[in-house]
Amino acid sequence: MLVRGDTIKLLRIPFSFFLMPLFLFAYSQAETVVHHEALFAFLIIHLLVYPASNGYNSYVDRDEESIGGLEKPPMPTIQLFYVTVFLDLAATFLALVFVNTFFAGCLLLYILASRAYSARQIRLKKYPFIGFLTVVVFQGAFTYYMSIAGISGHALEMSTGNIFVLLGCSFQIAGAYPLTQIYQHRQDLKDGVVSLSYKLGYRGTFLFTAAMFLLCNVFYYLYFTSRGLGMIFYIVQVFFIPIVGWFGYWFYLVWKDTGAANFRNTMRMNLIAAVCMNSCFIVLIIINRNPLSYISAIETAVPDHSYSQEALTAFYTQSTDDITYKRKIRIVAGKTGIERRYSVIGDFEKEPEDYTFFNKTASLLPEPSLTQRMQLYQEHATSLSRKAIEKIKDFGILKNSLTHLITVTCTGLFAPGLDVELMRELKLNPAIQRSSVNFMGCNAAIIALKNADAICKSQPGSKVLIVCTELCTIHFQKQYNDDYLLSNLLFGDGAAAVLVTSEPGDAYLHEVKIDSFNSMILHNGYSDMAWRLSETGFIMNLSSYVPDLIRKNIKPMLNSIGLNPEDYKHWAVHPGGKRIIDDFALALELDKCFLAPTYNVLKNYGNMSSPTVLFVLKEVLEKAKPDNRGNRIFAAAFGPGLSIETMQLQYV
Repeated sequence: MLVRGDTIKLLRIPFSFFLMPLFLFAYSQAETVVHHEALFAFLIIHLLVYPASNGYNSYVDRDEESIGGLEKPPMPTIQLFYVTVFLDLAATFLALVFVNTFFAGCLLLYILASRAYSARQIRLKKYPFIGFLTVVVFQGAFTYYMSIAGISGHALEMSTGNIFVLLGCSFQIAGAYPLTQIYQHRQDLKDGVVSLSYKLGYRGTFLFTAAMFLLCNVFYYLYFTSRGLGMIFYIVQVFFIPIVGWFGYWFYLVWKDTGAANFRNTMRMNLIAAVCMNSCFIVLIIINRNPLSYISAIETAVPDHSYSQEALTAFYTQSTDDITYKRKIRIVAGKTGIERRYSVIGDFEKEPEDYTFFNKTASLLPEPSLTQRMQLYQEHATSLSRKAIEKIKDFGILKNSLTHLITVTCTGLFAPGLDVELMRELKLNPAIQRSSVNFMGCNAAIIALKNADAICKSQPGSKVLIVCTELCTIHFQKQYNDDYLLSNLLFGDGAAAVLVTSEPGDAYLHEVKIDSFNSMILHNGYSDMAWRLSETGFIMNLSSYVPDLIRKNIKPMLNSIGLNPEDYKHWAVHPGGKRIIDDFALALELDKCFLAPTYNVLKNYGNMSSPTVLFVLKEVLEKAKPDNRGNRIFAAAFGPGLSIETMQLQYV
């Protein structure tokens, strides 16, 4: 049997447009989106469930006057009843097959509530307050909750913020629902229904609606600010302006003449509200589903052995009897700008007979082999990494939601690697996606951040843990050429853990958004910063020409990508050495006070290779002030090749 045109008309399918906002809102706010399930959930709700509810209500009420979406409704037949039953069964079946069981359960509960509202046997709608509460709960909070289940595949967590949004949704419906009844007083009374709008009266309905929308706004404000998204609340208010404008004008008309509380004005109100709210939530979808990435936490750690630069210099000079070498060591040490460094090695202030890593002679010969150095790395790298990671606030809870792990190191390798060791010891999700940035030197942290940024922007809901761990001092070697003078007197040990997320965190005064990255390889510095493996350790190339190369190229690099140093108020520059920092400031005509965090980290820790720029960035972020919102941050680090990696961030 063909479905009659009048039956289709009474399903009022176009009316679903007026009911779309809460689904779109839920889609914009869902932390995770299962796209195919979200599409089916949308179609099931708006093309099956809502039309079935409309049709069943029309079948039971047999309206003779205007109803929502139809100014002159036709008289229903038994066919309408069977069609609504079919639509409800189809909706439930499709939800089970193409969405998920939890969503299907929510859908069934919604259908039962809708039937109870209209059915003659129960007829909740004839009770003004119970009927009102049924609509407010099920078309408000419950619809949002059900939509989240269909969009994300799981139940909405009952956090404080989510309770606020559920209340906001319900108060939104509480404001809209009485207005949809305002032209139906006579028809409802003929059917024995005393609506809340009738109880309130024409003017009372408008005043009640205004109060409900005010409460709706209060809870939306609490929701968005609890998530650190206060600006989104104000975006929503912009879309409310036409709604408030027409509402106020319509109220003025009704105040003068209650005849203005008619079907056409009600539908005009519904249309304006639906267009504005649907547009608003589509904008939020564009904003939120085009994800950003944020630095949500940076924590650092150093080994227990702390040495003054004087003590480390003395250890180095004691390894040779050559007066010239001793003098060169002291001169270079005095120019490093370093006062203290840390190491996993406990030998640097001991007598030779007490050494546990180096050979028990003042000459240090024979030197530890590469095998011994890698054994020491494997022994300490994981524990030092954990020391940094476990400082992250609420890490014990947070670790269960981590999606990616990136480990960074250039001072040691073993397999299974640092990533697997950390997964085991921290009991991370065994399905976590992991990758490693190895042997890329001092700028590897920025390369890892670039990878994390790409992950967060392509996979909404991502939480990426980056761990940079370097044990530079295990590669101390008894060499006295310029390369080793620099490396033996500059490098220390340290680790940094960074949490990069697609949602902003609250660890800092302002949210820290990652903007962009830029890279440059200076081929004329190919052999000025490099190293390779040998039987006794890493063979270093660390030329004194590196500062000159950076000084001559950093300004042209920024000019080529259109970056003006004057646009940046905060700087996190890798302290590769004091001359590098000095020449960087000189090249960009920066007051050295802008690089105070860089000088501080060099002074207190030395150059720890990859984690060092994160030590600097941590200090920058922790010193943020209230008036820094909107300020931009520039980070830079330098590595083998010679390569320059930069990152731009912003306080938002």
